[in-house]
Amino acid sequence: MSTSDAMKALKEASAGLLSQGETDQPFTVFKWKGDGELTKEAVLKRARKPASAPVEELSLEEFFGDLTEEQDWHGDEEKATVARYKKLLEVIRQNLSAVKVFKVGQRKVSVFIVGKTDEGDWAGLKTTAVET
Repeated sequence: MSTSDAMKALKEASAGLLSQGETDQPFTVFKWKGDGELTKEAVLKRARKPASAPVEELSLEEFFGDLTEEQDWHGDEEKATVARYKKLLEVIRQNLSAVKVFKVGQRKVSVFIVGKTDEGDWAGLKTTAVET
């Protein structure tokens, strides 16, 4: 699948979904020209963040864990949101390989869900989370 097809699929799957936190923020699709290994240092550089910014690396499962798990107390709306997050996770896995999640910064955190496309570019979703 081409990079543009992967980006279109990610955009469609994330449309209307918000990152869950103190402030719910939308996801935006991005692409970085692929070269080399995706390291914390590479993410800081590509995201135009200072080299001293704190970076936490997570797996997809760690990031999406609670978002894709139905709870006994969930009503229809919560169950529908969980189903949409499950679909988003599926689309990420279908369109990107070697996916990593990076949280950059403190308090107002930039979150990058990024992996390689079939064409070798890095692409994914970005959002912002407020953590206190």
